[in-house]
Amino acid sequence: MEEYLIVKQKSRYPIAIAALLLLLALGYLIKILLFSNDIPERYLKPILVSQVSLPNVLKGIGTIEPTQRELLSAPLKGNINTLTIREGQAIKKGQVLAKLTNYELEQDIHNASYEQLNLESQVAIDKSNLAIKLSQIKVDLSKAKMALQQQALELNANKVLLEQGIISAIRFKQSEMLYKQSELEVNAKNDELSLFKEAFDQQLIALDNKVNIAKNKLSYLQRRQEQLTLTANFDGTVSQNLAKLGQAVTQGQSLFELIETDNLLAKIQVPQYSSNQLKIGQKADIVTPSGTIAAKVDYIDTVIRNGAINVFLVLDASPPSWLRSSQAIEAHIYLEQSLVVQNIKKPNDFDNYSLWKIYEITPSSKAILTHINYKTTEQDTLSFDGSLQGNYVLLLPAAYATQSNLDLKKAF
Repeated sequence: MEEYLIVKQKSRYPIAIAALLLLLALGYLIKILLFSNDIPERYLKPILVSQVSLPNVLKGIGTIEPTQRELLSAPLKGNINTLTIREGQAIKKGQVLAKLTNYELEQDIHNASYEQLNLESQVAIDKSNLAIKLSQIKVDLSKAKMALQQQALELNANKVLLEQGIISAIRFKQSEMLYKQSELEVNAKNDELSLFKEAFDQQLIALDNKVNIAKNKLSYLQRRQEQLTLTANFDGTVSQNLAKLGQAVTQGQSLFELIETDNLLAKIQVPQYSSNQLKIGQKADIVTPSGTIAAKVDYIDTVIRNGAINVFLVLDASPPSWLRSSQAIEAHIYLEQSLVVQNIKKPNDFDNYSLWKIYEITPSSKAILTHINYKTTEQDTLSFDGSLQGNYVLLLPAAYATQSNLDLKKAF
């Protein structure tokens, strides 16, 4: 019986030891949960919060766009017999891009040139004939005037002879009638000359008009032929080439697209809710892998497309040589109201933990767990996306942030 009791007592020892160990483990867990003294002392040191005023930057993405874009089309139907450019090539104002041949137009120019020469010759002959006729009328008038003078002399002589009784009154009357007849002929020639001069001037104008019409026709056809030589209207780049050497094209068919490279702008998309913060003239930076370019807001398109609006930026200076149209860019627009950022120094072992929690320290030395997030801004600095009321915080690894409130008076 005694041996049984001894064995029974020995069998109770492991159970008691196990129970004791369980109580110790529970006590340790409760200690961790209830007492902040189990948090390493280095994490319980208050960290000073600094405030920095930074430019409030609105970021957007977009592309570089030309201020001028031109689509060149065939002015007439024809064949491309000269092609001097390729897609992506830089061009200068006045540079020949292509030449077209229109055989019908060339034949029309040849015919118009022949018609003009023929008409000029015929007009010269007609003018000469008119001048000859005018001269003949003047000669006839001179003859009539001489005949009138002769008749006047005979009439005066016959008058003297009539008074002397040498000739009869009938003979005198005949002389008088001949004088009046010569006088009528002079008046008629004067009227004929006056009328012919008016007609002469009108006929000269009509003949000159015929020649001018022929010249204008030839000039019009030559201008159309000049249009078959396509040139660049500005310095830029050939963004699209749809033409091929020897290709037959129709009037109005698209051949080239040109974009101006001297004046570029940035077209970016920003969230629609930022439209009330934007103003014309606000400073901005265009960020590219090759460098940053100063710019300013030139136009705000408030039409919402897919939750965003378009903002157009103009460059403050001439675009650099490496900036290209359609190049993807990022833009930073500096808003008028500055942004206040709260920073703390990053702990030395920050990278050892994937998640940290922020406690705000109250004037009564209480540490209150917050839901404020942080982000790394510099190599040794963290910034907050929320606002803290106090000047000090605790930054604890998430594994130690098991309590929503910590009493820092009992921490030491």
